[in-house]
Amino acid sequence: MLKLPRQSLKRLATLALASAVLVGCKADEVTLQIDLTQLRSAAAGNDTVVEFEATFTHPRPLNTEQSAQVDDVWSTVGRYLTISDFTRENVEGGLRVTVTAELPVVTSRSAEHAYFLSFTESTSLGGFHRVALETGEDFAALQSALASVNFALDLAEFHPTTLAVTGRSPRLIAPAAIVDDTAHLLYDAELQDTVSIQQSGGAFEDTGGGFFVRMDG
Repeated sequence: MLKLPRQSLKRLATLALASAVLVGCKADEVTLQIDLTQLRSAAAGNDTVVEFEATFTHPRPLNTEQSAQVDDVWSTVGRYLTISDFTRENVEGGLRVTVTAELPVVTSRSAEHAYFLSFTESTSLGGFHRVALETGEDFAALQSALASVNFALDLAEFHPTTLAVTGRSPRLIAPAAIVDDTAHLLYDAELQDTVSIQQSGGAFEDTGGGFFVRMDG
């Protein structure tokens, strides 16, 4: 895997994103690293972010037309997303790119951010908090802005998601999840350290991954 100097990151991250959006802009996987201490900090009114990582695979090198759009795509994406780092590697004649960013934790179900982690008291499960990946008002603006660069650019709203949750809680519930390679209709267990929750397909084509957790642990 090739590690790139920081001065090259902006242009190459744009190259990666251009590759992704030009083949449908669906990530292979999105991973969020969530620590319950971060959620408690957000609940206390502090500005809090979680690490977000997305992996895209493009089956072919960019053609001349795609390459010419790199600057326009970067300028557009940079207005809505903050990309901190990425790595790239050649795979079977194509390109795999891993993009790392930070998403804000918001203590409401709605926000302006294109993507954010929502952390709210559950209205359906008493004593629990709801944690979910959400899109905000700026997501539609991002889609529209990308389409103005090229009508074929169609950013998917939700992607296969893994939530790596760290902390302690007497109970964590995740619907339709794969945990430790085991599929669960409803995962329901105590959180003692770290659990990896995978959610994709079905309803998760139209809603972000998420879980419910008691915060009194």
